[in-house]
Amino acid sequence: MKIIDIHTHFFPDAVAVKAIPQMEASAGWKTFHDGTLTGLLGSMDAAGIGTSIVLPVATNPEKVGSVNRFSASVGSGRIVMAGALHPKSAAWRDDLEEMLTLGFRAVKLHPDYQQFYVDDPELLPFFASIRDAGVTVVFHAGADPSFNPPFGAPPSRIARLLDNLPGLRVHASHMGGYQLWDEVEQYLVGREDVVMDTSFSFGFIPDQRIRSIIEAHGIERIMFGTDSPWLDQSEQAGYLPRLGLGDEATEMILFSNARGMIDNWKARAGA
Repeated sequence: MKIIDIHTHFFPDAVAVKAIPQMEASAGWKTFHDGTLTGLLGSMDAAGIGTSIVLPVATNPEKVGSVNRFSASVGSGRIVMAGALHPKSAAWRDDLEEMLTLGFRAVKLHPDYQQFYVDDPELLPFFASIRDAGVTVVFHAGADPSFNPPFGAPPSRIARLLDNLPGLRVHASHMGGYQLWDEVEQYLVGREDVVMDTSFSFGFIPDQRIRSIIEAHGIERIMFGTDSPWLDQSEQAGYLPRLGLGDEATEMILFSNARGMIDNWKARAGA
């Protein structure tokens, strides 16, 4: 069965050597490869994953441009890069324009690393411009082991942003909100303007509850993700078929939902 991993990361080799040990110490979690592109491709090969979407985060507003230009230089048939923005950048409008010119139609934001709340009224112009450009926003959603609450993108805040800004496309990672599953079910499940990925849900939520969330939200709005290098792609790829959703639903989550989204990004970029 074909597989697309919708949620992965890697760093340039020189950055990975320093960044991965620091992040492991902060999160209290060991990675499953060295955090490089070579490491990701090797992990994909071992897991039988054909394509991975990589979600870079610009933790420094001044680094947005360099992150996007690097990402544009490394994308390939197997590696699909998302763009990066920082809502606290004084030049975010210029950053968005350059990101669009480089061909990106999805952007990853990590509100905890970037220190903002997704429903901050002052950020409405930022998110409105992203919406109007036809860009999908990928949020790290829910808790993060490297940070203490309150978190920047719990499901309740994501829902408030969407209520205030109809038409925004949101991808809420970690099954809508890591460790905040009650909020996920209360605020996000069933919303047609939200897609979710499975990263940090298999083994973290009881199987029956995962299945319930998936079925209630809609099979067509769930995609397979691992947050590699933080989880083992091989182990995660073998988990979904055991939920008993059926062959068609399993194929949609592992491949065709993500394939359709990637094709939509390319169409919007004029590729």
